[in-house]
Amino acid sequence: MSRMPRPFALAAVGVLALAAGLLTSIQQASAQLPPTEEQAIAIERQLLCPQCTNKRLDVCELAICRDMKQIIRERLAAGATADDIILFFEVRYGPQVRAELPREGFNLWLFGWVGGAIVAVGAAGAWFLLSLRRRARPAIPSGTPTDDAWLDEELRAADERDA
Repeated sequence: MSRMPRPFALAAVGVLALAAGLLTSIQQASAQLPPTEEQAIAIERQLLCPQCTNKRLDVCELAICRDMKQIIRERLAAGATADDIILFFEVRYGPQVRAELPREGFNLWLFGWVGGAIVAVGAAGAWFLLSLRRRARPAIPSGTPTDDAWLDEELRAADERDA
């Protein structure tokens, strides 16, 4: 049995204690956020930057995003709901400002095409593999009596040549 050197064991315990302390401080910091800040962050995650390509509002640092974040907090302080704020930005910047496509209308067709394509590719792959498997099977089963008789004749002929 091998023993871990004492300094290495102490370092490992120290790293684990540091990680546990960091996790606790992160949990406490998130618990200290006021409800409006949590709501604001949730709304920011549902919106995209109108200038960047597919970059969520909560991670974008452009000036327009900072302004949008400020508007979100002002509207929340005024008593607006999350849906009202998202609708405000959708009217202002268009439906492409939403981070997630609504599952209605034409978007349902999009989701259907993607799902249908996945099923079609899976079915075509299964059919192809089954057809390869059928081709790989031997036409005549091995081990038939005629094969054994032929092998016996070959062995007798070899013994006669050797003798």
